[in-house]
Amino acid sequence: MRSIRYFGNGTLKMVEAPEPEIKRADEVKIRVAYCGVCGSDLHFKRAELDFLFEGDGGTPIGHEATGVITELGPAATCKGLKVGDRVVYYYNEHCGSCYYCRNGQEQFCENMTGTSAAFSDYIVVREQSVHKLADTCSLKKGALIEPISVCLHGIDLIGIKPGQSVAISGGGTMGMIMTQLALHSGGTNITVIEPIAMKREMAKKLGAVHTIDPVNQDRKEEAMKITDGRGFDVVIEASGSWRACDGIEELVGKGGTLEFFAALYRHDYDYKLNLLNAFFKEIRIVGGVFQSPYAFPRSIALVNTLDLDPILEMDCVFTPEAFEDAFEAQMNGRTIKSLVQFTPDVE
Repeated sequence: MRSIRYFGNGTLKMVEAPEPEIKRADEVKIRVAYCGVCGSDLHFKRAELDFLFEGDGGTPIGHEATGVITELGPAATCKGLKVGDRVVYYYNEHCGSCYYCRNGQEQFCENMTGTSAAFSDYIVVREQSVHKLADTCSLKKGALIEPISVCLHGIDLIGIKPGQSVAISGGGTMGMIMTQLALHSGGTNITVIEPIAMKREMAKKLGAVHTIDPVNQDRKEEAMKITDGRGFDVVIEASGSWRACDGIEELVGKGGTLEFFAALYRHDYDYKLNLLNAFFKEIRIVGGVFQSPYAFPRSIALVNTLDLDPILEMDCVFTPEAFEDAFEAQMNGRTIKSLVQFTPDVE
């Protein structure tokens, strides 16, 4: 089968690999339909995740996938799944017995396993990770369920209250989904900070009231205009750019919340914070990068209520052979979300 893998030093290659086989009784084999390029995948391309490189055979990657079940283990019977079902999968598997699992924080599981190998024709995962798609959700749209679940977890962490003003730094996939979730949560004066004009226009279509161009506008000055000089109640840094982090706390109002969300910042980047200002403004700082198993079912329920068509109507689908173009398009801002389609003519 075809499998896109990481070979270190920013090199991705498509290789021929054996199809994975069911080895545990509770496993499910899935033929991959679509797999999305995650922002974390782009860090491979930038040679920023070489510590994950596994050697000569390359490191399998990809975790935002949908597909069709082709085989079930004899014990994969708890969810009523069957061959031919259209599904999405949650790529982390938790032990259920460690300190964090027993305290409802499975995203920190000390014995976490899972499958991040979905840039392939087939994957095998445990039944606990597999969720059936609603008939009204296409396989293409379903590839956004995993990013939605990450955003939902981020919203859970900050707890936007109705009427609070919200700024989102970054107009990528996460920023666009966060824009809509902030709106659904009752956020007001929703503002997206993004240097690429196409993404600013997209943000307006998806519910942003204001946009700020951080290259040609003074970010703090514009933020104060929008909030009558108070600063935002909630600021979400979702760009993953360390440059965007510098001074971002200046956009937060008194008693506000700053979330560094779903981004793998450079490991050698140290965020500078004026503690005196943070102290007197009573700023709350939150980190949010994982998805939660509790958010995943809700993201499946939400996928058809969010306006995802503008993201998916772009030329965002690529063949596996054109995976380099998929990565480049997302890195250069030509797509909000690039999808690699492994199975043609599927819905």
